Amino acid sequence: MRSALAALLVLASTAPAAAQLPFGPATPSSALAARGFVTDRRTAERTIAFRPFLADPPVEVALLPPFHGEHVASNEGIGYAYGPPGHRWLLQEWPRNGGSLGSFQPLAAAKPCSDVRAIGGNAEPRGVVWTTSRDVVMALSPEAGAVPRAVLAEFRRLVRRGACG
Repeated sequence: MRSALAALLVLASTAPAAAQLPFGPATPSSALAARGFVTDRRTAERTIAFRPFLADPPVEVALLPPFHGEHVASNEGIGYAYGPPGHRWLLQEWPRNGGSLGSFQPLAAAKPCSDVRAIGGNAEPRGVVWTTSRDVVMALSPEAGAVPRAVLAEFRRLVRRGACG
């Protein structure tokens, strides 16, 4: 009897109980999910306190924690993932709220953008961050690694489409 009970305890301890199984994925399912709360586009755009810019239709949208200031809805940002798989871009936007881009290295100005900076250094930028004439901070980065030339080309494309206005 004792050996049967011991065998049952050993078997029970090797398989997790249903309540012990993880609820949902252990890691975020996308680069944008790692930065904020993924939701539908309509909800996200109604939640933020500014009119966002988007050049291409998004494949994923997320609400982002504030760039600067307390964590209230009026300070939240929005993030868009767009482009085809393997060449996806992340465009993040926030109200500036007096925040500074001083921790990033300067890049050449791109009119009408102001305060254009490199993410990861200006010699080989992994992304670009800038402020707009509407006092919005924007950040562009590839979902996966991209050559600096491609990052700067995508930034210039967004500028031509109105990302600084």
